[in-house]
Amino acid sequence: MIVVFGGTGRVGRQIVERLHQEEKAVRVVTRDPSSATAVRGVEVVAGDIHDQRTLVRAASGAEAIVCTIQGGDGKGNNGPKGIEGAGIPRLIGVARDTAVENFVYISSASARADSPVGFFRLKFEVERLLRASGLPYSILRPTHLMDTWVELLAGSITGKGKATVFGSGASPVSWVAGKDVARVAAALAVRPGEGWSADLGGPEALSLTKVNDLIAATLGLRIKSENRMPVGMLRAMSPLTRPFNEVLARRMQMGALLDTQPQIVDSSAVWARFGEPLSLSAWLEINRPSLPVPVSDVDR
Repeated sequence: MIVVFGGTGRVGRQIVERLHQEEKAVRVVTRDPSSATAVRGVEVVAGDIHDQRTLVRAASGAEAIVCTIQGGDGKGNNGPKGIEGAGIPRLIGVARDTAVENFVYISSASARADSPVGFFRLKFEVERLLRASGLPYSILRPTHLMDTWVELLAGSITGKGKATVFGSGASPVSWVAGKDVARVAAALAVRPGEGWSADLGGPEALSLTKVNDLIAATLGLRIKSENRMPVGMLRAMSPLTRPFNEVLARRMQMGALLDTQPQIVDSSAVWARFGEPLSLSAWLEINRPSLPVPVSDVDR
């Protein structure tokens, strides 16, 4: 039995689908099973990362645990301090007590002890804890997901004809498809942990400006203007915004990071082992039907 925590999320859902296609026994753990849209034939159970008892029940019989839960988009107890700072360490303890054969953790290529973003510092601490736990593990450190960023950027282009640009928009990024992250995670989950970790980046490094251009071209639209947010503004606004909207404040920090720290990784060894990843152009063509629909006042 492979138990997926966060199996209803963007990447977690794709991991579950992949495992199910390979006819593996899968259990999805979610706080509200009634609201989960699960793959037919996949077990869905209640479990809360903040509740030790439900974690023990959910992990019962697990050969492997896949953890995709993250607090980057949450607030309060469901933000980074509650999830990465307390919840995932609790889950690691449960996994150790139940002697799972592999703990697959989806971290981030930006996870660093000295990161200016608290979320990434906490992810680094989870990695450190997992390595020291004695558990067999696999750690995947994806760069920025195409799935997340295209949704954000496309909404502005289709709605107002504006390209959203953080900082200069010129910093190259090794964008990676959630589908490829899921493919590697699923392949690792069906075997014993190897104490293996790797950064996962896509096959090309593209600037934010280039990503906006590719999105517009895929949708047959013309970008009329840009909504630029300089790094200085993002850094100044983040602490002012935090008391009112901690999620937005965190996104501002991440936007600044996108333009001020290297975002290129060489994952050629990973893809040689697990198969070639999607380029952004290929991802856009595959996902074109699910992209935001252009509004009538955007020039074609």
